[in-house]
Amino acid sequence: MENRNLDTERLHLRALQSTDSAFVGELIAHEEVRRFLGGPVPIAQREAVMAGCLASADGEIVWLVEAKNSRQRLGLISISYHRDGQDRELSYQFHPGAWGFGYATEAARRVLDYALKELQLDRLIAETQSANAASRRLLERVGMREAARLHRFGAEQLIYVS
Repeated sequence: MENRNLDTERLHLRALQSTDSAFVGELIAHEEVRRFLGGPVPIAQREAVMAGCLASADGEIVWLVEAKNSRQRLGLISISYHRDGQDRELSYQFHPGAWGFGYATEAARRVLDYALKELQLDRLIAETQSANAASRRLLERVGMREAARLHRFGAEQLIYVS
């Protein structure tokens, strides 16, 4: 799948570059960002995780989300294969400095639209912990609905579908 640049009114979504590695490293090491994502990535694994983000696997797209006017890096958003092996999954993680401004919702709405209309996927899913109220609200704001509940990673998970 081609990583195409996407724009919204306030955001520019682009392919990750090697110059983004410090930002990605900060995100994956951040306690608050990773609270519902299994915790901060251990130091020994960070380089491999960052390399994986830069070299997306087949069928996966990772975008860096930045403010259009300032090019300030805000977060990451991606489409990848879900662990069920069938569906494609919407995932995101944003820096706490970008929380509360609607950036994640705006980016998620654009990526969902891209997945359904331009990539012509039948649906996109998202998985989040039931305890992650902010992520649940975001998914509902972009029109996704809860389809299943399951227990994995030591917590109740919700599967949302477009």
